[in-house]
Amino acid sequence: MYIINFFQMNDWEIKRFLSVILSIQLAMWGAIGLDAVSLQIPILRQLIGFIYLLFVPGILILRILKLHNLGNIETLLCTIGLSIATLMFTGLLMNMVYPFFGIFGPISLMPLVTTISAIVLFLCILSYIRDNDSDTPSLIDLGEVLSPPVLFVCLIPFMAVLGTYLVNYYHNNILLMLMIVMISIVALVIIFSNFIPKGLYSLAIFVIAISLIFHRSLISPIYINEHDLALVCSLINSIITHSMWDLTMAHNSNATLSTVMLAPIFHIICAMDLASIFNIIYYGLCSIIYLGLYNIFQKITDYKIAFLSAFYLICFLRFPGQDQIIAEIFLVLLIMLITDKRMKISIKKFLSVIFAISLVMSHYGTSYLFMFSLIFVLFLRFLNENPTINRQWEQFRYFIIGEKETIKAKKFLFKNYTIKNVNKLISIKFSLLFIIFTIAWYMYVSSSSALNMIIHLGDQIANAIFIEFLSPETSRGAALLVRESASLLHRINKVLQLAIPLLISIGILNVLQKHRETKFEKEYIGFSLYWFAICLASIVIPFFAVMNPERLYRLSLFFISPFAVIGGINFFNAIVKLRAEQSLKIISILYVILLMFNTGFIFEISKDYPNSISLSQDNIENSEYPEYRAQFYIKIISEEDVFSAKWLSNVMKSDEKIYASFATGERALVGYGRLIPESSQMRILSNTTERIEDKSYIYLGAINVLGRIGVYVNPKLGSPMFFNMNDTYSLLKEQNKIYTNRGSDVLLS
Repeated sequence: MYIINFFQMNDWEIKRFLSVILSIQLAMWGAIGLDAVSLQIPILRQLIGFIYLLFVPGILILRILKLHNLGNIETLLCTIGLSIATLMFTGLLMNMVYPFFGIFGPISLMPLVTTISAIVLFLCILSYIRDNDSDTPSLIDLGEVLSPPVLFVCLIPFMAVLGTYLVNYYHNNILLMLMIVMISIVALVIIFSNFIPKGLYSLAIFVIAISLIFHRSLISPIYINEHDLALVCSLINSIITHSMWDLTMAHNSNATLSTVMLAPIFHIICAMDLASIFNIIYYGLCSIIYLGLYNIFQKITDYKIAFLSAFYLICFLRFPGQDQIIAEIFLVLLIMLITDKRMKISIKKFLSVIFAISLVMSHYGTSYLFMFSLIFVLFLRFLNENPTINRQWEQFRYFIIGEKETIKAKKFLFKNYTIKNVNKLISIKFSLLFIIFTIAWYMYVSSSSALNMIIHLGDQIANAIFIEFLSPETSRGAALLVRESASLLHRINKVLQLAIPLLISIGILNVLQKHRETKFEKEYIGFSLYWFAICLASIVIPFFAVMNPERLYRLSLFFISPFAVIGGINFFNAIVKLRAEQSLKIISILYVILLMFNTGFIFEISKDYPNSISLSQDNIENSEYPEYRAQFYIKIISEEDVFSAKWLSNVMKSDEKIYASFATGERALVGYGRLIPESSQMRILSNTTERIEDKSYIYLGAINVLGRIGVYVNPKLGSPMFFNMNDTYSLLKEQNKIYTNRGSDVLLS
């Protein structure tokens, strides 16, 4: 029995398609109307609003562009990407234009509902005019959907949701432990057997990604746990309160429409609190990043290499902050367009401009990194097209690599993953457009605050390379290489983690051995070389590109992850003469072991020093090492902190000072107490604080009161450092306690 594929609605007959779209529109109006008359139906408005905002605008644009037969993954990604871009552009235009017509609260319910509905109806008319002759819906075999492999794989996300519930309310991690075992089994079954067919590899990637994401994001889901979002939340709350976005605020986060514009729209239309929006919707969207990367990798490699490449990205288990997720979706869409061979070049150019502009407005760090990659690739193209330089490069290549490889070796090395030629998308015009828009956007909106960081980045890189690299006290990368690990298992984990960049290096060198590439192949390799340099920089340069090194390393894997598998295949072939199939099995076992380490499964089983707040909360809280205990309090914001921050914000005056530890001051006070970070009110409380000014407040969060740990930021690393709260006893012993809730205290000097 076959059913119509819902995900490829752009292939439906136009009348059936529009009837579904208009039904969703009417359902959205109905859900809002029911809430207006106090007849709320639980989850109804949230579910309909989610579908309406993330699917309807995008699928209509696909119909207008006459894009058909894209496949489930590309259709889903393009639909969500175009919908998000439409929402950001709509909110921006409303905010700038509506005040001229006397509407001074454009980011509110009625203006948003009216405007988005009008846009949807207009797109419906355009899609009917442009694409009323298509009627080739794709079908899904219901028997395949209900087959044992599908049911087996789809069981895993439910284990993640129920497992986090057990951890949150009963401190029982057994279901999450079992979930990690099942994920490992799925990965090994895919590589070792054909029980799961190739057509289900994408489903497996999506299920594994969303399960591991939710196993972390749903721990303490009531509040926003990501400390990077403290300022963003204060900006969003200001927009919601004033129904308008103030674009004059000079801060990078204020220029990221992916959060300050998109989150308020979801909050207003779907009636969801910000914690649910970020912990469920944003992190749910994060899973499609890996789905898109698998789709890209399987175009340039075979299915199993693509699966392992995407699987390693998930195994790394360093997910982006909510403020970076939307930007990564647009980055994946741009990579997808670069590797696409079927789409018309005119459509690809149009979509690339939309996605590039959306990327710029989503995250400043990701935008600048991609901007420099474009410059790097264009520079390589110039060198390649210069005959003299090209001859010198060939001489250098053969000097480094050796004699030209044999035809037999070439076939072995590249038969599974040669990148084919496609229409050229990366051009000087596109690159100039991206560069100009990036610089103009952040100069205008954030008053050059992002540009100032880029200017200072050069000094930071130079100091890191020539001064700080060999000092473990100042360099995360050097610390990773030379710092003593807490235990034997942690040392083994470090060796395995460092093995992956080595395999990537081998893979890239093998690709460079190929005699001749087409232009696109060289451009892709150019991107890969750039991101490989970023990968190395993330290891040896502290907070390179003003971004967390682990996030930066993960971002580089968007291009170079397949080279780790390629390098592994060549390594095992050179060392023990294994075939590619046998090498893939060894690599899959290595990746599963890395998954066990990165999730904290092995440390929990062995009762070693814990590193997972999902699996090892009890062990973390009882750890003798303050840096391990601090993980729990840094990554989970407590209810006591929220209540005390709200209380303090109601009683203190705007000219009064407040001392606080970094972790609590950055999240609770800024995110929920509505304080402005780095303002004249804020003071950092640390073991180096010499005195506390008179008539100042001292805010002690759960990390200080229950964990007895203080936190401050190392100015050279930008990373948290920990100290024992007993070191501040002389400062606090004579202060007056004016508020307590047994988990958080407020003192007055």
